Amino acid sequence: MTTYELAKQYYPRLWDDKRLDALVAAGRLTKAQVTKIKREATIK
Repeated sequence: MTTYELAKQYYPRLWDDKRLDALVAAGRLTKAQVTKIKREATIK
C-alpha cells in the first residue's frame, strides 16, 4: 500500500490533520492529495 492509500483509509479515524501535515512535510504526500483525502472524508 502507498502512503496515499493508507492516509485515505486511516483519516480521520486513526490519523489526524497533524499526521497528514507531517507526511506532506516529509514529502510522502502532496498538498493536493491531502485536500482530496479531507474532501472525501467529509463526504462519507
